[in-house]
Amino acid sequence: MYKSQMLLQRIACFLMIGACALVFIYSLGLTTDLYGNNFHYYAENLNRVKVEGSQIFYNIQGFNRQLTGAGLVLLLMSVALLVLQNHTRRKYYVANYAVVGVNLISSIAVSIWALINIASYKQDFLQVDFEKLAEMAQLYQHEWTDSTFWFDASFVVFPVLIVAALFLLFTTLFKVKVMKAEAEALSLGKEA
Repeated sequence: MYKSQMLLQRIACFLMIGACALVFIYSLGLTTDLYGNNFHYYAENLNRVKVEGSQIFYNIQGFNRQLTGAGLVLLLMSVALLVLQNHTRRKYYVANYAVVGVNLISSIAVSIWALINIASYKQDFLQVDFEKLAEMAQLYQHEWTDSTFWFDASFVVFPVLIVAALFLLFTTLFKVKVMKAEAEALSLGKEA
């Protein structure tokens, strides 16, 4: 049972790092289609919008910067699992439990915050006048898309992060159980 617990412990740590890296990479691509649609060009003068709804490109920038920062912080916190040797440590200390707790709480909090905001921005994106966008794109020979891929991808990225955080919690609780069983076995051996 101890070897399987150690294997799960390693998997959980590396899965957490992978999930946090996925969030960071996702944050870098979130506004890709908005930029590709040249919304920055069509909403250049916010007093006179050329394509209705294209100002979403400017509205989402602050959130996107915050999401990128949050992704980077999540990634650094998940790397702290390796720094504190959560992936190989036989016995956990207070710092090991603390870094698991911080990773769990921050991952769930960032996921909820991001999903709520991304759903809101997706609704804003769907308000864009795509007929006018196609017209303007043809006039200026720009490419355009009405794809919501980057918004929809959040419904995969953030659940993966939550599952990774919960798996990390599960392996930590499993470790506590294994360590208690090992301590009981050692105390019975000393009494005999």
